[in-house]
Order: sequence, then structure tokens, then C-alpha cells
Amino acid sequence: MTFLRNNLRRLTESPYLLAGLLFILALAVRLPYLGTFLTVDEVKWLEGGGQFLTAIYNGTLAKTYWHFHPGITLVWGEAIIMWGRWLTMSNGTDLPSFVTAQLSDLAGLSGAMRLSGVFITSLTIPALYWLTRRLLGNAPALIGAILLAINQFVLAHSRIINGDATTALFMLLSTLAFLWLWQGSGLRMAALSGAWAGLALLTKLPSPIIIPWIGLLALIGYGQKRSFRFWAQALVLWGLTAVIIYVAIWPAMWVAPLNTLQLIYHDAFEVGEVGSGHSAFFMGQISDDPGWIFYPVAIAFRLTPVTSVGIVLAALWLIFGWKSQAATVRRVGWTLAAFALFVILTANFSPKKLDRYVMGVFPALDLLAAVGLWGIWQELTKVWPRIKQGGMFAAIFVVAAQGIFTLSHYPYLLTGYNPLLGGITKAAKTMPVGWGEGMEQAATWLNAQPNAQNLRASAWYSDIFHPYFVGQQASFSDDGRSQLAADYVVFYVNQIQRQKPYPGLVNYFRSGEPVFVVDFTSTGQPANLPVDDKTHVHWVEVYKAPAAQSAGGAPKVEGMAQLLAYKITNANGTERQDDSPNMSSRNNLDITLFFRTLGPLPPDTLFGVALVPFSTGQDLKWGEWQQTEIKDKWVEGDIVEWRGNLTLPADIPAGQYRLWVAFQFKDGPVIAEFSISEKDPPIKLE
Repeated sequence: MTFLRNNLRRLTESPYLLAGLLFILALAVRLPYLGTFLTVDEVKWLEGGGQFLTAIYNGTLAKTYWHFHPGITLVWGEAIIMWGRWLTMSNGTDLPSFVTAQLSDLAGLSGAMRLSGVFITSLTIPALYWLTRRLLGNAPALIGAILLAINQFVLAHSRIINGDATTALFMLLSTLAFLWLWQGSGLRMAALSGAWAGLALLTKLPSPIIIPWIGLLALIGYGQKRSFRFWAQALVLWGLTAVIIYVAIWPAMWVAPLNTLQLIYHDAFEVGEVGSGHSAFFMGQISDDPGWIFYPVAIAFRLTPVTSVGIVLAALWLIFGWKSQAATVRRVGWTLAAFALFVILTANFSPKKLDRYVMGVFPALDLLAAVGLWGIWQELTKVWPRIKQGGMFAAIFVVAAQGIFTLSHYPYLLTGYNPLLGGITKAAKTMPVGWGEGMEQAATWLNAQPNAQNLRASAWYSDIFHPYFVGQQASFSDDGRSQLAADYVVFYVNQIQRQKPYPGLVNYFRSGEPVFVVDFTSTGQPANLPVDDKTHVHWVEVYKAPAAQSAGGAPKVEGMAQLLAYKITNANGTERQDDSPNMSSRNNLDITLFFRTLGPLPPDTLFGVALVPFSTGQDLKWGEWQQTEIKDKWVEGDIVEWRGNLTLPADIPAGQYRLWVAFQFKDGPVIAEFSISEKDPPIKLE
């Protein structure tokens, strides 16, 4: 035991070795199962990497602008990886064609491209330790770096391509480097801080908040020590370094700097609608702005138990004070807390709110938690000196507790929510959840169905579902036509939370039982449960769809209804398919009409249904309609199935027809009609 303790002590006294081990640890927990599933927004990041590389290859450097993020640090990594794949896998194909081919297989490409963020974030962990050890001391710096390396939320976003974790780590590194100036360091640390800030600004919003934040730190530093001239020089050097990094690494800034900056501003506020709200679920309600309380709640759910306890201890220390803590540690602790608060306050300026928008909070809170945990240990050793010999084992216990919580959710790390607050089940009832995990499992289930290649599936987040699905793509339309026309419909948890695209469509499908579900247990692992099990949150639900014909050309009757789709079968039960096979002209046709109700149905209203010649200019109507059943009551906002039988006369000519549907009063005039457009497939009679 003494031998182990002595070797561990020697290890902790070697910062270079520790930095290397921290990098290995961060890399080790980020590498496995990288290509398991796609997440929201990754498709455009993958395409951005392809555009970036192609622009450099073709010499059209202005086109290295691909998004207002702007995402340059990560797409540089993606471009290098894709270039390496081209060198080893192209078989003589030119690079642009190779990139296009690679982007056609996003499921196979994502794992390799994620290495960009994995390596960048892994490198920031030892850098953070190196900067923090002078400010907090070696032990809290080491504990904080390890907690951060295996922090569930930061780790999850480090393993996908979206830039949030990378930006958060860059901003904290910039802050820590600038805090060295409070400790008497020279101006070179201002340059290092500026370099980190430049990388953050190149990566993703909300990185521009680092600019006023550093200005605030300089103002506080001026109030404590050193001259105004020093801090002015520090800010100038910080800004120049940030600008140099920003320009040097982004080729678009070499050739079209003003136009690039204009595009960022325009796309951010006009296309990306930064500053505008969007439909969000919070506390059981749906609104465009869930309010200021959203971020404290979301952050609390994303904390690990270890970090939660450490933050409470750190708060007690900051408020009441422990004599064992140095003044420097206290200042840094308050600064970390202030930075977290600053991120939350600035994020609240936008009504558009998601937990990842305050990613910058989590690295600061991990360091703060390390200060709290180390501080309470120091106090305990004063009361019970004998336990001091067990410090190493206490630290190992803390790290193991953090690691167990995180790794138990592998590889679906984004399903991890604070068990102290009720975990995944409570989180799903409180805040938006789900990043796309589980969609690939739904695709796998559908791929195992008979004739899977000919199945049509309509899925929410279709761009991250279809790369795994072997069948035919169907859109997820706002009005529901494509869903009704599909063979299967795939719903996702945050879509259900927000009742997208509208409650009537969601309720129409969810009133039945799903044929397949994906659940995640409290450990973040998929649960093999019956589809009607209600004890777990359904992350993904798959429903059998009507496979009807979309009424794409039918007009909407405002205030009354919209004909979304229809389904026709012969009296013998043979269904009409989308490719319009011939149907017997002597058979009666059973027809189901799918309406979206937009208002009340006038009393004594009947449907008129007939076949009309497909060509324009002929209004002759064939068939006698008898409505047989209304599946649901006519309730505004719902989808209603209205069924009936169309008896065709024996002398109806063979040819192409289209469906004519009308609202009309009983024994009275037509109120409104839905004549199916000639753009829709015809009904062929022989």
C-alpha cells in the first residue's frame, strides 16, 4: 500500500506526465462507437466539411464560408480526415467526386469525421489542467480536469460534430489564461488568451460573449493591481491575437473578409433567426420562449451527481469561507461562478433556448466542483488527521463515481440526466430531450421487415433516419399528407413533446399502439420492453400508416377542412397503389377520405364523391356515393377518416379518372369541393 501511495504521489508531482495521461484519458473515453448514430444538425456539419475541402481544392476560398457558426476549427479537422481518406481510398477518383460520394453515405462517414472534435477536445483537457494548476493548485486542477474529461454532457457533445463542447472549452481556456495576468504574469498570457478566443470565435456561437467577458476581467484586474496602461496593452494584444488567429485559419477571410463578415451577420439574423424563438417544451407547456428559469433547470438536469455535490460545497465555501483556502483560489472560484452566471444571462437574451446553448457553463462548474470537493477534504483532514493518508483513494472514489455515471450511458451519452432530480424519466416530462439517438434502431427494425426496400417510411428528423434506412424516403410534411401516404411513420420524443407538426396529426397516430418503440432506461441503455409499456419514456415510436394516396393538389377550404389523402379499394378488398394499376370498371369502390378539420362542420352536411375524367374541361361525374362510417367525431384540429362506398355504373367508359369530393347540404347545393389535381396519379379503369 505504501509503495502504491508513493508512486501515485510521484506521478501527481510530474505535470508533464499528468498532462499526457489526461490527454490519453480524454481520448480513450471519446473514441469508442463513434459512428453509432447521427444527431440533429450533424448532417449540415458533415456537408460543411465537404464544401470546405472542395473549396480549398478548387481554389475558391470564399466558399470556405459554409455557415454563420462559422465552424472552421472543426471543418479543418473534417477536411484533413476526408483528404486522407481520398488519398487512401479514391482509386483515381477526383477529389470533388470523392467528396460527393462520401457524403452520400453519412452513416458510414460520421464516425471518421467525428474524430475532428474528439482530438480537439481531448487536447484541451491537458491544456486546461496546465493553466489551472497555477490558479487553483495541482490537486484541484487535476481533479477538475478529470471530472471535465469524463463529464457526461461535455463528453457527449465532444463525440459529435456540432461545435458546442469545443467552443465552451476554448472560452474557458481563454478565461483561465487571462486570469494569469491577475497573478502577475506577463503580456504573453494575454496573447495566449486571445489565441484561444480566436479559436472559439471560429467555432460557434455564442463565442462572441468572450469579448465583453474578457473586458470585464480586465476591468476587475485594474481595480486590484497593475496600471491602466498594462491592462490597455493586454486588451489590445488579446484582440490583435484573436483577429490574427481568426483571419489566418479561415481562407475565406484571406480573399473576401468584408463579404464573409456580412454573410455571417445576414445569415445569423435572417436565415438562422438568432434572437428569435422557436417552439420549445418546458414544464409541460409549449411556447416560443420558456423564460429565464429554463437554463437553471436544464443545467441542473445535465449535471452529474459528483458535480452537483461539488458545486454545493463550493457555494458554501464561497459564501461562508474556509480559512484553509488561499485568496487566489477564492478569486478564481468566484470568477468561475461569475462566468457561469454570465453565460446564462447572455443566453437568456435570445428566446430560443436549448441546454447546449449554455455549454460554456459546464467546464467552469466542473472546476468549481473540484475546488469544493478538495476544500471539504482539506477541512476534514484537519478534524481527522488520520484520514489524510487516504487522500488518493478519496480522489479515486470521486473520479470513479463520475466515470460510472457517465460510462453507464455509453454510447448514448446524451440520454444521461441527473438521477438526483429523477433522471431521464423526469427530464422528459420537464425539458426538451432527444438528439436523434434511437432513430437508427427504428431504421434497423424496419429494414428487417418483409420487402423492406419497397417500404415508405416518413420520419421526423428524416435526414438522420434515412442514412440507415434501406427503403424509400418519404418526407415528414407539415400538413400530414406524406405521413398518411407512407407505410410507416416514425415519431421522435421531442417531436411528441412539442406536438409537431400539429397535435391532431400526432394524436391520430398515437391513439393506436406503435409496432416498435425505442426506450432508454435510467442508465441510458435501450430497453427491450413491450410496445405498450408505459413505465419508460418512448424515445422513438414507429406506427403502421394507412399507405393512402396523398391528395397533393386538393385545395384547403378555410374554416372547414383540408383533404389530405384518400384510399381506394375494390369491393373485393384490393387496394389501389400509388402507381395506379387498373381497377375493374364494374366494381364498387370502397373509399376512405382523410380530412384535417379546420372548423365546425355545418349541420346536415354530406359528402359528394364521384369520379371525373382525368383530362381538363370535362366535369361529368360518375358514381353514386353512400357514406358508411365516420371513424371519429368532427373535432377542429383533428384528422378524421370518413368512409363510404362509390357505386360505379355499368356503362362508365374505360379510361383515366380522378377523384372529386365535395361538401354539400343534404338535398342542397355544394358548399365546397376538393377536385384532385391532375398532378396526382390517375385512377385507371379498364
